[in-house]
Amino acid sequence: MRFRKKTVLYAAGVLACGNIALQALGFVYRVMLSRFAGAEGLGMYRLANSVYLVLHTGCLSGVTMACSRLSAACEATGEKGKTGAVLRLAFSVFFTLAFASAAGLLLCGDQIAAGILGNPHAAQAFPFMLLCLMLTGIENILKALFIGLECVQYTAISETGEQLVRIAAVGVLLHTVGGDCGTMAKLIFAGMAVSEVFSALFLSCLFRRERARLRGEKTRPDRELRRQFAAIAVPISVSALTTNLLSAAGAVLLPRRLMTAGLDAEQALAALGTLSGMALPLMLLPSALIGSIGTALLPIVTAAHATGNRARVRALVGRAVMTVGLIGIPATAVLIPLAPSLSLLLFAQPLTLRYAAFTGAAAVATYYQMITSGLLNALGLQNRSVLTAVLAECVQLVLVIRWCSRPALGIYGYLLAMLLSGAGAAVFNLAVLHHATGFALRPMRRLGLPLMCGAAAGLWTRLFALLFSDHVASPVLALAMTLTGAGMLCLALLRLCGLHPLRYLAARRE
Repeated sequence: MRFRKKTVLYAAGVLACGNIALQALGFVYRVMLSRFAGAEGLGMYRLANSVYLVLHTGCLSGVTMACSRLSAACEATGEKGKTGAVLRLAFSVFFTLAFASAAGLLLCGDQIAAGILGNPHAAQAFPFMLLCLMLTGIENILKALFIGLECVQYTAISETGEQLVRIAAVGVLLHTVGGDCGTMAKLIFAGMAVSEVFSALFLSCLFRRERARLRGEKTRPDRELRRQFAAIAVPISVSALTTNLLSAAGAVLLPRRLMTAGLDAEQALAALGTLSGMALPLMLLPSALIGSIGTALLPIVTAAHATGNRARVRALVGRAVMTVGLIGIPATAVLIPLAPSLSLLLFAQPLTLRYAAFTGAAAVATYYQMITSGLLNALGLQNRSVLTAVLAECVQLVLVIRWCSRPALGIYGYLLAMLLSGAGAAVFNLAVLHHATGFALRPMRRLGLPLMCGAAAGLWTRLFALLFSDHVASPVLALAMTLTGAGMLCLALLRLCGLHPLRYLAARRE
């Protein structure tokens, strides 16, 4: 089958290959962090990173979405001369917000670390955090532009190279310097800043090469463009900032609620590090494929919506929702029975099957929320996406406060809260998409079929794991054989259901 470059399959395939490489490198990175920093060091980094996520979200989430959507719309309508103006406006807004945020953090950093995060050592990471933010802004805005113009190969190469540099830089710093938890967090952000230098320079060079394609690049943003930019960026920024503030509040409160449930301070911080640095990254491995499809669909859905092609929009929305189930549910079902062995092998940390099951269910709900929110943003329904995201985070925070302090639940209270809030948000988003586009929900096909495939994949993976562990001496080889058998089983199940993944993505109509 020949792949056309302006299709969902090509874009998703390029991004998926990059994301798979990124996930593999990310595992190497997390294994290195767990070895050098430990669960407590990861917990301290997670506390400091909650501040970074808030700054990153407030300065970049709406700006990058507006850049992608407006550049995609300009490409679709033949107004390429406006693309340069979109880029100039994006950089102007970002640097204004970033310098204001930097001034506030430098003035009040000690108070934020001690009073809000509950640990003054976290303030050591703030200067390198701000440097990382500035460089990340340049990188992300250029990536957003290239995604909007459907030059997705540039983003895949950039992210893979950035991760390689990050592994080297952070590994050298942690190995040669070391120190307490606060120093560990500072060194991690310093290594991140080094890797962002690579990405910013790489994408800047590519942009200079692409300038000839962007006719009218020096055009200044007019009033109408500013209005369109603000209409996209402001709601998304407010939503993302609010949800990240609530998420950061959950991360800060979680150790305190676990201490109320009976853990000491070190155990509570280690629980946060295990969840955020080991369990969730392991169970979110399928996001490499799902995120790629969502990113590839965004400019295509925006272009179809801009040209009034409602049939194309309905087909793409239905295909996106179905693909999340076909990939996310069976892949997560394969990971759940293998998670305890993978955690011991990669992180040298125990992980129970029950813990993995709850984390996997929460991950699936996250996939549906992620793809439906992206589709709402692509269709210009960001206000609905804002409302859903904020309400979901509010519900999750309330449930974390109520449940995590109970000794019978503990960390499982957080996983239950994540599952319920994510599932509720996904259902609401699907209802809005159905009303706005008229795409057929088909719950038995779009949800029931993936659930049946997932149940079969999980049970057979468990059997494969027991069989190979009993007859193969090497645990690594046994895991590899189990994963291979489970992957082949998932593909066979899809074919038995009459679905060919590549043809399904490549199809122009549902």
